[in-house]
Amino acid sequence: MKEIYKSVKGQQLFRMSFCAYLDILGFSQKIMRNDLGYFNKYLRVLKKELAHIESNHDLSGKQGFKSFELKIFTDNFVFGHPWFDQFGEVELGDIFEVLSHIQFSFAKSDIFIRGAISMSNLYMDNHVVLGPALVEAYKMESESAVNPRVILSADVVEMVKKHINYYSPSGSSPQNKLFLVDIDGVYFINYLFILFYDRGYPKKKIIRELQAHRKPIIDNLKLYRTNFRLFEKYAWSAAYHNYFCDHFVQGRFTGIVMEKIRIDGDLYQKSISRIV
Repeated sequence: MKEIYKSVKGQQLFRMSFCAYLDILGFSQKIMRNDLGYFNKYLRVLKKELAHIESNHDLSGKQGFKSFELKIFTDNFVFGHPWFDQFGEVELGDIFEVLSHIQFSFAKSDIFIRGAISMSNLYMDNHVVLGPALVEAYKMESESAVNPRVILSADVVEMVKKHINYYSPSGSSPQNKLFLVDIDGVYFINYLFILFYDRGYPKKKIIRELQAHRKPIIDNLKLYRTNFRLFEKYAWSAAYHNYFCDHFVQGRFTGIVMEKIRIDGDLYQKSISRIV
């Protein structure tokens, strides 16, 4: 089995890596309520995602092309991808594909994820995860991610900008689609773009997938209408969903009725109001 954080002689190595730390929103509350239905759903989606990663990325290392480590404990995911060359572009592309697939699959099942990606030294094996990359990713997830988004550290943002400059014009770069800039200036993964990433989904499939993503967001907006803290998180998801529909779907296909895939703005755009 390939061990990517060890030398050929088995020596443990710190390696410059991209490190992602993910957390599931509201998981602890589900534990407190002993919500077995939720846990069964979580495990079902997780099993499917692990099978996808194994098939496409040789997570177990049995096929000889494994390139990253993934560790899962309760509702937390730690993803470590060492650099294999001086550019890091392929590695960051792997991270986008894996994390976007995870985010999208879980979101369609009403399980929303937030997280962060850092870039520094890291060590991972079957039992241990340590290094400054993990510390930074964890701190960013807990303090800055806030909404159901996977954000990028300042160092990762600079790397993305370098990758964009490889292309002319820069707007044609894949990074211009894989990552977005939020209203607070924070870069995050455009996980819905997984619908177009190395795939040729037909129009009907795209519509079904976006409707599946839309439904749990709408349900939660209605459920948490009077709970501002939770409502804001799903309002963010609604705004992101609509942004994607408006800027990546509209105009790509003919004959799409946007009302069938967008979320009604009145559901998530709150405003000041009179008492009576």
